[in-house]
Amino acid sequence: MKELVCIVCPNGCKIIIDDNGDILNAKCNRGIVFATEEATSPKRTVCSTVATTFSDFPVLPVRSSAEINKIDIPACMNALNNVLLDRRVGRGEIIIKDVLGSGVDIISTSSMQYTYCDVETPDDGSKDNA
Repeated sequence: MKELVCIVCPNGCKIIIDDNGDILNAKCNRGIVFATEEATSPKRTVCSTVATTFSDFPVLPVRSSAEINKIDIPACMNALNNVLLDRRVGRGEIIIKDVLGSGVDIISTSSMQYTYCDVETPDDGSKDNA
């Protein structure tokens, strides 16, 4: 018997998968699908960072564009650890295409393409609250 808390809707059902594979206590069909997938092939979204060559942006946050098999997460993290990004990218750009042949891309979640803007402060040293 396996017990899960469903995370796909606000109900938060405490779902039970019995020894026969029957799903109990799901209040909606989405809970049944969640429990079935979790029992047969659990998947997760991977969030991490990759190293860059830029001193002002030494690491870039990234995530998988879709869920990957839970068993593949260590290999995915190893692939991310081997990345050294030498170009500035925008949010949503692909960093690793089709990671581990999974059909899932690793994408940036932040933009490295920004401009600095100088903000003048008042001469009296007080902060401008504009």
